[in-house]
Amino acid sequence: MCNKCDDKSRRHLSRRGLFRVGAGAAATAAVLASPLRNVFAEEGTDQVDLSIPNRGKAKQVILLFMSGGASHIDTFDPKPGAATNGPTKTIASALPGVHVASSLPMLAKQMDDIALIRGMTSKEGNHERARYLMHTGYAPTPTVTHAGLGSIVSHEMGSKTAELPEYIAINGPGARPGYLGVHHAPFAIRVRGSGETGRGPGGRGGKTRGNQKVVPNLELAKGMTNDRRDDRIGFLEKLNERFGKDRSKKTAEAQEAMFERARRLMDSPKNTAFDLSTEKPQTLARYGNTQFGAGCLMARRLIDEGVKCVEVLMGGWDTHDDGWNRVRALNEQLDPAATALLQDLKSSGKLDETLVIWVGDFGRTPRIDTGRNGRGHYPRAWSAWMAGGGVQGGRVIGKTDARGETVVETPVTPFDFYASIMHATGIDASKTFYTGQGRPIQVVYKDGRVVPDLFKA
Repeated sequence: MCNKCDDKSRRHLSRRGLFRVGAGAAATAAVLASPLRNVFAEEGTDQVDLSIPNRGKAKQVILLFMSGGASHIDTFDPKPGAATNGPTKTIASALPGVHVASSLPMLAKQMDDIALIRGMTSKEGNHERARYLMHTGYAPTPTVTHAGLGSIVSHEMGSKTAELPEYIAINGPGARPGYLGVHHAPFAIRVRGSGETGRGPGGRGGKTRGNQKVVPNLELAKGMTNDRRDDRIGFLEKLNERFGKDRSKKTAEAQEAMFERARRLMDSPKNTAFDLSTEKPQTLARYGNTQFGAGCLMARRLIDEGVKCVEVLMGGWDTHDDGWNRVRALNEQLDPAATALLQDLKSSGKLDETLVIWVGDFGRTPRIDTGRNGRGHYPRAWSAWMAGGGVQGGRVIGKTDARGETVVETPVTPFDFYASIMHATGIDASKTFYTGQGRPIQVVYKDGRVVPDLFKA
């Protein structure tokens, strides 16, 4: 097992802890903010291909991110009969002639709602660089911190005064806001499946049932009143004002934004969306009673409350060792959770205006490492999918060769992938931001092109 590649649990920030810190916490807010502190937006050319329908139909986004990189062959692009397929068995899907791994029976039946992209191809085979690429649509560079998808959606579609954060990352850190600033940083939380035990990072993991809170300290401490809390906040604001006189204005503003966001979250009745203890056992079971299932269920609840972008991370896909058993177990968690999410969004009528994205770092090698029974990193050919939000389901886009080694039809780069997401949401992909040094940065890299087959009937 590649320990260095595994995802590390990160501490989530206590909301009450925000009110215990003084002016020195501005340094933390400065880290959340981008190194591109002096930026302004300039209208893009918004060059829209009017022949591609359904632009702007998606009003909200759910990103299901498979951290570590899922094998396309062992999930959505199996190669039965080829030596590269290994022991993975397949099952027919709702689409004639389209098979997926047999450990995904529910999603196989849900393929009418899914646009399966079998032609993903990229150049980044390093986890950190690939995750950056697939979260931002840009390859990493030492001179710029690009904005993550959730932050872009928050900035372009959300409101700074929203009661809940407009970009919420579940079970992962999310992506930094880059040039868009701390207002659009991810609000990171952790949940656990109802069948899981133990504590999360720092002893504060979130359970789906019981007394532990997914987001602790939303309620006031014993003996604390709203007036006393507001008095303390006022005192902190004065400290921060004094702190800001000797330091960057942006640093003080970032700190103020952090406190204000925490106060709105504490006061909002919508914060009950984080409490899965109110859900019926049958609902938890439909989502799989797993950490990923709980994350998908919470994502649906947050979408119901109007949050613009929710990311749910599922780790463990870096399957160098014991790949068959590990991928099968991961598929068995993915299958009910993603299926229940799509079904619930569809039954409520929200799928039409909610773009659901399934993607990871990259794919895994078609060649099997027989000594370790696993697969290595492979960015040349892999799979992703989208559903809802104007995307036409029930189709396969792109094709790999008989061994799954090369994309032979309709290659889709990460830049194309992001251009297509912006088309679905109606965000101007050509909108340009400038650094303090005058360097232009477009929302989507200039080489990105919308994939028409995602949207055309």
